[in-house]
Amino acid sequence: MARITSGPFVVPRSVDGTNNGAVEFLLIGMDNVANRRVAATVIVYVCDTSDLYPATPQEVEIFRQRVVIPARDGAVLRVNAGPNTFTANTMLRVVVDGNTEADEANGIVVALWGGKADGRAATSMIFKHEEFIEIES
Repeated sequence: MARITSGPFVVPRSVDGTNNGAVEFLLIGMDNVANRRVAATVIVYVCDTSDLYPATPQEVEIFRQRVVIPARDGAVLRVNAGPNTFTANTMLRVVVDGNTEADEANGIVVALWGGKADGRAATSMIFKHEEFIEIES
């Protein structure tokens, strides 16, 4: 069992610099590379950026879901932008707590993608599994 985090990242105002380019959702993709069923808990935090240095901003949990992925299968979670989750210029952090030992083909691989329904992505919201940081439980 391992606990990994994306580290903090900012939701941009627009994916393309236009007024119609607001990020609509965050996708959390997971692929179980193991030969057995694997479970994980996915948590998304919003970091309160109203407190500036040297204060420590508070993190607020906005999403939590337990996921069980069958062997050699995948799952995608979607967190929609909105007043109760996140908006432009919000700082987010994603934590996955479970079997993330993907480098040993023994768990799940995780990736993040934020963007719009038309397929445009916010490049600052793209994280591959190897970009996650392992944290102590």
